[in-house]
Amino acid sequence: MGGVFFFVLACVSLVVARVCDARVVINELYYDHPGTDTGHEFIELINSSLSPADISGAVIEFHNGTGATWVLVWTAPPGTVIAPDGIFVVGGDLVMPRPDAVIPYALQNGPDSIRLVSADGDVFDTVGYGGLDDPVFVEGIGVAPVTAGKSIARVLDGVDSDDNSMDFAASSPTPGRHNVAREDAALSLASPARAGLDHAGVERIAVLIQNRGLVPISAGEVALELFDSTASGTVSYEAGSNRAAIPPGGAERVVSAALLSPGYHWVDLVARFARDERPENDRVQALRRAGRIPILVSEVWSSARDGCPQFIEWMNAGPDPLQIAGFTLRDERARPVALDTDSLVLAPGGWMAVSADPDRLAACIPGAPRERLFGVRGAWPTFNRSGGASADSVVVLDVHGIPVDAVSYPAVPSSQAGHSLERIDLFVHAGPAVWRLSDAPGGCSPAIANRAFMDRPAPAGEVVVSPNPFAPARGDVLRVAASPPAPVARIDAWVYNLDGQRIAALGGTTSFPALLVWDGRRDDGVAASPGIYLVAVELFQADGARVGVERVVVGCAAGSAP
Repeated sequence: MGGVFFFVLACVSLVVARVCDARVVINELYYDHPGTDTGHEFIELINSSLSPADISGAVIEFHNGTGATWVLVWTAPPGTVIAPDGIFVVGGDLVMPRPDAVIPYALQNGPDSIRLVSADGDVFDTVGYGGLDDPVFVEGIGVAPVTAGKSIARVLDGVDSDDNSMDFAASSPTPGRHNVAREDAALSLASPARAGLDHAGVERIAVLIQNRGLVPISAGEVALELFDSTASGTVSYEAGSNRAAIPPGGAERVVSAALLSPGYHWVDLVARFARDERPENDRVQALRRAGRIPILVSEVWSSARDGCPQFIEWMNAGPDPLQIAGFTLRDERARPVALDTDSLVLAPGGWMAVSADPDRLAACIPGAPRERLFGVRGAWPTFNRSGGASADSVVVLDVHGIPVDAVSYPAVPSSQAGHSLERIDLFVHAGPAVWRLSDAPGGCSPAIANRAFMDRPAPAGEVVVSPNPFAPARGDVLRVAASPPAPVARIDAWVYNLDGQRIAALGGTTSFPALLVWDGRRDDGVAASPGIYLVAVELFQADGARVGVERVVVGCAAGSAP
């Protein structure tokens, strides 16, 4: 394989002027290290020919761009030979790996030039850098300045077109290594870098094994190892390999499975490739949170009254106190902003509200508990009150930026401006949120329990309605909760009167446990008369076949809303 590669490299090089004339050229130059340069600078040479190059007696010289002469930097001792396609590094004592020749000489940051001259006085190569444009001391046009910490490196190793500006580009320093790797297996994530899982269990993380080198990678040559680090320690295990050969520029997608216990997991995937020249791109990391944090967005005041700030209410739907300092909040587009507190524990069943101006919110809503109103650090992400299918979204994220709750909410009619949207389904589930306009005094209830909500799903295999009877005139909404058995893929719910007429459609869903609501109005918008009604929940399989219906008798105590 090596002989074939050198032959191809030589053939490619023949199309570029003078490559074969200059067997040894300057391949990379690092002259400006962040902070103090001394000891970090290096000059890398490469033998671009097909035979060993004896450079005994050759010298590297430096030209100060403000002067007119060359100054000796280094002389190659007798017996200095560079192998075909080999690299030789001259540099300071802090260069890693250690240079082939260690010198104390300090370069300057330009505009300057260096050159390589044979023992016979023939100039092998000249490189002007740092913006030098004197044609006597550069080949073609000099290389533009680079920022501290960057080197200038040949775009193609050993290829010299006699124009420094074309041959070199800014690069991360790679002393002793080819600028374009011959063999390089790199990893990149094909799955999200950070994600939350509803439950502990098996998580599948996809990566791309990329061949960034010039030589094909054979099937099975790249093995993946997975490291799973948690609060209790780190475990590792084999996680697959490439099934097919990967040509240069190609890639193969590999999916690795990790068994995650509840909590946070820092998952590292590492590629093991024996001949890899770029180990720095062999590792990727994914952060996973296994298990939901039961913080729910419970109320949205997007349509605030004039002079009052918006707020987003949170509720702890879990059985344990939760430390939520460091949590962030955003809308559908804005960057997240953090809670303005260093320590905050929300009790089980507890409520709090986040606003751009907690003091003004407390003044706008008499009775709002000021101690449970919190501000944010940064610009408030203004939440829309109107829009298309949904007005906007609210996303709550944990301290690692992984979503805790993400909900879309509907538009608020202009006739109901000043009213908040209160969430009814206050239990952890994967389905869409269910909202109603608040009927609280003042139009909202920041950090106070919503008046109509369910905090637990229906038991498995059951349909539950509450309250029963319900009184729409007092602001009641009928909640229909369903947790159908596994074969059921969809439900539709309807309301019938005692004459068997269908008077209202409550909608349908494919997400379970499910919650549907009825405000006591018929489909034509008229309030249903007080009396007895039948709620029918139809059950369907994935293929659309109807597998049953659950019926519940409901009492409607009043037929008009306030």
